[in-house]
Amino acid sequence: MAAKLKKFIALLLTAVCLVTMQGLLQTPMTVRAAAIPEDINGRKLIAENDNYALYMEEELLSIVVLDKKTGAYMESAISYDDGKNNATWLGTMQSALLLTVIHGTTDSTQADLLNDEVTREITYTDKGFTAKVYWTQYKFGMTLEVELTEDGIVARIPDDSIVEESDPDDAYYIGSISLYPYLGHSYMDEKEGYMFIPDGNGALIYLDDKEGWFKNGFNRMVYGVDEGLILTTASASLLWDEYDIVNESNEILAPIFGMAHTDDGIAYLAVIEDGAERASVVASPNGVNVDYNRIYARFTERTVFTQYTSNNTTSSFQSVESVRSHSDLAVRYIFLSGEDANYSGMANAYRDYLLKNGELTAQKDTSYRTRVDFLGTERESWLVGTKSVPMTTVEDIENIYEDLKNEDVKELFTVYKGWQKGGLYQLPINSYKADSNIGGTKELTRLMEESEAAGIEFYLYDDLLRLNPSENSSTFNVVKQINRRTYKEETHKEVYDNFLYLIPARTEKVFGSFLKGFVKQGVDNLAIAGISNKLYSNYYNNVFYSRYDNAESYDRILASAAEDSDLVLEQPYEYLWKYSKAFLDMPLYSSSYMYEDESIPFLSMVLKGVMPVYSEYVNFEANKQEFFLKMVESGTYPSFYITQEESSNLIYTNSSDIYSSQYSVYRDTIIQYAEELAEVNAKVEGAHIIFHENRDSGVTVVTYDNGVRIYINYGETDVDEDGHRIQSMSYEVVE
Repeated sequence: MAAKLKKFIALLLTAVCLVTMQGLLQTPMTVRAAAIPEDINGRKLIAENDNYALYMEEELLSIVVLDKKTGAYMESAISYDDGKNNATWLGTMQSALLLTVIHGTTDSTQADLLNDEVTREITYTDKGFTAKVYWTQYKFGMTLEVELTEDGIVARIPDDSIVEESDPDDAYYIGSISLYPYLGHSYMDEKEGYMFIPDGNGALIYLDDKEGWFKNGFNRMVYGVDEGLILTTASASLLWDEYDIVNESNEILAPIFGMAHTDDGIAYLAVIEDGAERASVVASPNGVNVDYNRIYARFTERTVFTQYTSNNTTSSFQSVESVRSHSDLAVRYIFLSGEDANYSGMANAYRDYLLKNGELTAQKDTSYRTRVDFLGTERESWLVGTKSVPMTTVEDIENIYEDLKNEDVKELFTVYKGWQKGGLYQLPINSYKADSNIGGTKELTRLMEESEAAGIEFYLYDDLLRLNPSENSSTFNVVKQINRRTYKEETHKEVYDNFLYLIPARTEKVFGSFLKGFVKQGVDNLAIAGISNKLYSNYYNNVFYSRYDNAESYDRILASAAEDSDLVLEQPYEYLWKYSKAFLDMPLYSSSYMYEDESIPFLSMVLKGVMPVYSEYVNFEANKQEFFLKMVESGTYPSFYITQEESSNLIYTNSSDIYSSQYSVYRDTIIQYAEELAEVNAKVEGAHIIFHENRDSGVTVVTYDNGVRIYINYGETDVDEDGHRIQSMSYEVVE
């Protein structure tokens, strides 16, 4: 009897345990189901995974993305209307797709999903939906695909789904397409947070009440303006008709933007995955037309341009691109939660995204080096033609290296400009022949070999884009704009007043010839400029080549060159980062537009610990102490542009804007920077920046993934921060 009782008790306990375990396993599912509503502001739940839930409303295709861990969400359409907005603006605020319509030569008409007659064919999938939409009035349409991913959503329009079927004699064309222009929007100052814009290194626009201060927001084309389509430019502000006194605004170097609601602990980083070559990032704070903060990608399909009828520019007419751009259009929204819902989380997510997708390759050597670039020879006008202006010879460079070595500055990185026969602007470079005024080819080759043996990274500079028409007559293979006129880049300088752009096919041929001879000499380090940060469309032999076509060509050219040589690129666009062993000329500031509230080192945060990043030249910075602290903050290495001779020798050359470059002037600064920055970077060697914040005290704190923190005080008084005394205009490294 006792044995049976024991067996019964054991079975009973086992059953209880099983029931308890089953209950524990089911509890999270029960809690999850109770926490996830079936409807949010009229949008129905259509898909979910472990991290996020996706909601959708069929008429406007508007969506809500819910963070299941926190319950926070972002909407793509407004849920509250203050009654100030007309039908057109309501269409903008609520539609998943916002289009501009070209009719004749007018591109000011708006098409949306609220105000127009639109048919919809919606198919639901296990991860989202596909919606085939068609504007019956304009007879054009497309398919929108939205997919829920483990870290957010992807919104895509396949190129082959876009149709335009109107009567050619009364045609309606698609001018541009904006995807989810109000995703993550906020009304006035109802949310705390900011919009991240990819201006220069990076900038933030706060979601506070702007009180109607601004009439315009941020609207910039990814990868810079398209010189093949931009047919008029603003007049330069020149001093004495020669010196440009206004700095150009920074370009968008990477196809990204972001929105953060820091009070709710939700944010996203948007990556324009397809169509970036003809996309723009648009960010408007409240008060710009309406009282909402919004940021989004706009894709240009066609544009209106001025076609001249003859060489007389007074005779012209308006025309429309005859062929629509062809590319899928896609934006990936990587959502961030809780403590990661900020721009630091965005930078970490972007770094991971680039590495995962092979768009960025982690370099083996990211150790600190001081960049000391040299100018070899320039040209100035003479009685007949031009004459050489030698600035830094091979022997000069050897002497400078020896002097720096004696001061224990051995870790150096150099780009040698103006080394080629004919000087800096003898372009394109079609053979490996050094100017005799610097010592000739044999001496230059010896310098490169000895530099490599000494551990100095030495690169020759080559602009693969420009052709100097004053020195070369091969103008057949140059870029012509959409109106069939040759594009000219105005320099406003004394010797060479303009340059032309080579078409990619000509660049490939000339560069291939040069590279073959260069590699034969046993040297293979090249610094590539021109094609690294210019992208255009053009006509050639009556064929129109889009920015998509030319980006593909440049990608192919550099992929081939990278097989035979080591490349570093000058301020490269993101699609070429994978070919560069270092990033040259990183801007440490944004453009400082009035609506920007904070400048952040976003791109530097992404790249730190992945590849060496070098600043723009220290020579030309007015506040060198602040610039030095910016390098400490961003983990960027310093760059100097050096000549042996006095810079005044350049006054009658195209390098007349180099007003200070002589080595004797910068010697002590180079030595000081090398000592201090090498010490700082030794403590974060190979580490990534994982958190960055500008605190109310005026101190900036940078945290690395190896535990090191760097405190930077840009203020005029000393500050106590986290138990550390940070002196004015100084920094402190805490391990």
